[in-house]
Amino acid sequence: IKGELVGIGVCVEPSNSCLLKVVLVRGQGTQEGVPFSHDICPTTITPDGHQNIKLLYFKLKCLVDRGIILVGHSISKQLQYLNIHIPGQQYIDTADLYRPKHSGNVPPLHYLCPRILKIDTIPGPHNEAVLSLQLYEKFLELKRAGQFEKTLKAIHPE
Repeated sequence: IKGELVGIGVCVEPSNSCLLKVVLVRGQGTQEGVPFSHDICPTTITPDGHQNIKLLYFKLKCLVDRGIILVGHSISKQLQYLNIHIPGQQYIDTADLYRPKHSGNVPPLHYLCPRILKIDTIPGPHNEAVLSLQLYEKFLELKRAGQFEKTLKAIHPE
């Protein structure tokens, strides 16, 4: 499992930045894109809600300890919402991969997906996790073909 990719999608309540839902999907193999963890985090901490969050942290810790690599869009921000530290070499942020060189702005998924993957986005943490994995795969494909810089300039004209 070392080096295996796992997509992560996080749903946050916009009004108070409260964590609502975390979805983990398989990034490789015959089950690619299939969720294996779907945790709902309550907005008010009850004994049951506290257990849900502890279980989520335990799952993430086990995955990190096994050497998986999390792939997500703006994952560094998502990890802040989760209040968890994961070593930088164990996550890939697709927002950083596709960030324009001339700007500090993070391109949102609904901007990147039609331009890079030629598909529209559907909101939700499961779709975010799958799309993040697809954006990473496309990044690798474009890099191998020597087309990444050209593509980046095309989607982010100065």
